[in-house]
Amino acid sequence: MKFGKSALLATALIGLGACGRSDDELAKNAAIRTSANDVSMEDSMMADPSNPFATAEMKMNRAMMGAVGTSISDSWVRLMIAHHQGAVEMARVALQQDVPADVKKMAQETIDKQSKEIADLQGLIQQGNQDPNSLGVYRPAMMQMHQAMMTAKGTNVSETFLQKMLEHHRGGVTLSDVALVNHVSGALRTQVQKTRAGQKKDAEMVEAMLRGASSKDSESQTSENSKVSENESSTSKAMPAPGTRTPEHEVHDMNNMNHDMNNM
Repeated sequence: MKFGKSALLATALIGLGACGRSDDELAKNAAIRTSANDVSMEDSMMADPSNPFATAEMKMNRAMMGAVGTSISDSWVRLMIAHHQGAVEMARVALQQDVPADVKKMAQETIDKQSKEIADLQGLIQQGNQDPNSLGVYRPAMMQMHQAMMTAKGTNVSETFLQKMLEHHRGGVTLSDVALVNHVSGALRTQVQKTRAGQKKDAEMVEAMLRGASSKDSESQTSENSKVSENESSTSKAMPAPGTRTPEHEVHDMNNMNHDMNNM
C-alpha cells in the first residue's frame, strides 16, 4: 500500500504530538475515555429491568477512581469510604424494590454497618498534598471489582443485588489485602484488618443467601457446620471400622468355645 508524502507527514506529526504530551494530559484523556465508556455502559445497563443499580455502581467507581490520598494508607481510607458509600446507595435502591424480607433485612443492615464505618474512616483521613502514585497500587483491584460487579447478574432484582454485593464485598477484601501487603501500619493497619474481616463475613453471608438460606440461617451456618463436624468426628471414634475386632467380639467367641467343649 502506498501513501502520499502529505499523509506520511501528517502521521509523523500526530506521532510527535502524542510523544510530546505530558503524563497529566495522557491521564486526562484516559479518564475521559473511561468516563465515556461508563456512560455508554450505564445507559445499556439501565435498560435492563432486573438491574436498577447501574447508576449507583458507576457513581461508586468514579468516586473510587478519584480517591487520591496523601499516601498509600490515606488512599485506602478514601477508597473504602467511596466503596462503602456505593454499598449504602445500592442497598437503598434494593429497599425500593419488590424483594424478599430477608433481602430487605440484609440491605438495611448493610446501610447501618457501612454508614457507621464511613464515619469512622472519615476520622482517619490525612491532610496534606495528594500523591497520585499512592492510588496506583489499588487500581488493578478496583478495575477487577468494577468489572465483576458490572457483569454480575441474577434472574431477578433480588438475585442481581446479591450477586453484585458479593463481588462488592470480595473487592473490599482484595483492596484491604493490597493495603496490608504495602505495609500500612499502626492504628490504620488495625482498621484495615477489621474492615477486611467484616467484608469477608458479609461476603460469606451473601453466598449463603444465594444458596437459598435466609439471613438468620446464614449467620448461624458456620457454627452449625462446626457442630456437625464435631458430631461426625465423635461418632467415627465411637463406631469401630468395618471388620475391626472389639473386646465384645473376643468374649462372645470364648463363650461359644466353652459351650462347644461342654457338649463334647
